[in-house]
Amino acid sequence: MTTKTPGPDALNGALAALQTSTHALLGATIQVSDEDWAGPSGLPGWTRAELAAHIARHADALRGVVDGALRGESVPLYPTPEAREEGIRAGAGRSGLAIQEDLDTACGELDASFDKVKDWSVPVDFRGTELPLALLPFGRLAEVVLHHVDLAIGYRLEDLDPEVAGYALDWAVTAIARKPEAPALRLVADEGRTWTVPVPGDPVEVTGSAAGLLGWLAGRLGPEAVSGADDVTVPSW
Repeated sequence: MTTKTPGPDALNGALAALQTSTHALLGATIQVSDEDWAGPSGLPGWTRAELAAHIARHADALRGVVDGALRGESVPLYPTPEAREEGIRAGAGRSGLAIQEDLDTACGELDASFDKVKDWSVPVDFRGTELPLALLPFGRLAEVVLHHVDLAIGYRLEDLDPEVAGYALDWAVTAIARKPEAPALRLVADEGRTWTVPVPGDPVEVTGSAAGLLGWLAGRLGPEAVSGADDVTVPSW
């Protein structure tokens, strides 16, 4: 499956949304106490500290892919599944200050790498599939906003700006379409945008707010949060 490179307007919008969403995440995490970092997040089996470590390591992993592309090299997102897990679990037991410094540094370094990109059409390896470099800011945005919700520190899917949710949906649809079990879908947001999962079959139309559609596709919300999804199974992405 060939994935098109997003146009400059969409890319610039996603980059701006990523910067705004990252600042919102970092501003919110400053208020989290050491005790609350050690407590459970909204993801079953994860503490907030472990989830924060994942957010930071994901930034590092993407930076490695971007920096590799700038050198003309193909760098995998994570060298092994074990390396990914080790990075996540390393978050346990750290102080709030250490967590905040880690997040600030990792997010800032990724932003600096994105700033160096001149040719966004360069293909990169993303978990075994080839994608244009321009899609990575969309993927990072989805990661930031969904995990901000997952941290369970007061930010909800309903708080997500529809335009930001739309850029995250651009990534979600691309990611889902690359799964062999992906259903044919036509997603219609109340705010006016439409997305299609381009796989064979008659698409099922699912409607709702952009944030609701994103939450449903990401498994954060049930089918009751949207309309038309009762008999649809979406693969994890």
